[in-house]
Amino acid sequence: MNRHELLDVATISMSGLLVRNSRFFSRSLSSAPIGDVVSGTAIDIEDVRTGSVQEVSSSTPVGKFQAAYLVAQWRGPDVPTLLYHHGSGEQPFDFGRFSSNSFRRLFGTNADPDVNLIALRAPFHDRSNREYIRAMGDLEHFVGMLATSAALIEALADRLRETGCPAILAAGISLGGWAVNLHRAYCEGVNRYVPMFAGARLGEMFVSSIYRKLAAEPALTDPEALCNVLDFEDRFTDADSDDCDPLLARYDRIIEFEKQRSAYDGIDIAVLEKGHLTGSLATAALRTHIQRSIADV
Repeated sequence: MNRHELLDVATISMSGLLVRNSRFFSRSLSSAPIGDVVSGTAIDIEDVRTGSVQEVSSSTPVGKFQAAYLVAQWRGPDVPTLLYHHGSGEQPFDFGRFSSNSFRRLFGTNADPDVNLIALRAPFHDRSNREYIRAMGDLEHFVGMLATSAALIEALADRLRETGCPAILAAGISLGGWAVNLHRAYCEGVNRYVPMFAGARLGEMFVSSIYRKLAAEPALTDPEALCNVLDFEDRFTDADSDDCDPLLARYDRIIEFEKQRSAYDGIDIAVLEKGHLTGSLATAALRTHIQRSIADV
């Protein structure tokens, strides 16, 4: 085990001890399959508003959820637009000097001058990490959260196309990467997808990677049931268009390279020689990857 893997294992193991009384899916494992929920989720946005955080509500087969978006940079309707989705547990609109959100790291002082930037916030990410983990005690909350994020990408893309936007990209890291991939599998309207540290075997992550230490025992004793709800690789690989620029980390012990790479069969994968945590902090490499995708649309 190298230092990249060791950091992933140590961090998640410690987190598992801290949340041992409120782990993922500890209250309920009941949920419709994630693809059905994504397909049945809707968000109505009249127009893309600039200037401040815009709260939105989703209607899903598993309930109603609150999300938000923020137009962080608007250069006009005639340049490409990048929709960016944060990782798990981030406070995506906290742009303070000591904040750890990935949007600030990637774009805070190095924004591409020729692209519109819109940051997305998933449900349950307007609160503390402890409150977020507590909400994830119900599998339906986790599924509804991701379905809402995919629907928010779709709603924004619809409105942007109406303005004449020449190209729309959806990028995300970790949790955000899963949301981006769900949109690619079940929705349409985005020209380029840039999933970083994500695949299409979402249930597999909870039952076989080090992330299993954050999952409740009932989920681990019936891994097939969890995978039936969360995995969507078959649907993802059916989308054979050349519209995806994935990035994985070879030594990632959460989004395991050998387990998740199969979703990208026939697609060029950018690979960092890092782990999940060290890769997430490789800001220059992540920014370059996104900028290449923007340049290619």
